[in-house]
Amino acid sequence: MKPSKGLLLSCMLMGFSAGALADLAALNDAAKKLCDKSKVCLQQEMAAEDDLPPGMAAMLDNMMGELCKQYMSIATVGENHEIIEPATACLNSMADKSCDELLNGEETTVACQRYESVAENYREY
Repeated sequence: MKPSKGLLLSCMLMGFSAGALADLAALNDAAKKLCDKSKVCLQQEMAAEDDLPPGMAAMLDNMMGELCKQYMSIATVGENHEIIEPATACLNSMADKSCDELLNGEETTVACQRYESVAENYREY
């Protein structure tokens, strides 16, 4: 099982600061929703694996915990408030995917494509 492009992209979403508190709350809610969905999907995937090596479940659980910390780490209010709505929509669109699409899919959502386009304006070089 390899991490999907979408999950990696959603980690990147958390690197941007926010501007409006209501929008920030919605972004945090979307991050929690994706975190919860990812945990459920990973648990289902692990339960389906008959030959999971000893310790692998704990390692994957740890990895998911760290990923969720990144999802939930939005605390800095900054100037990039234009990015909050597209980031929120991207996270929600990822959380709305099926577990198979979320864990194994390579395709990004339309909302995440829009986010990537807006985020280009905020990348530091």
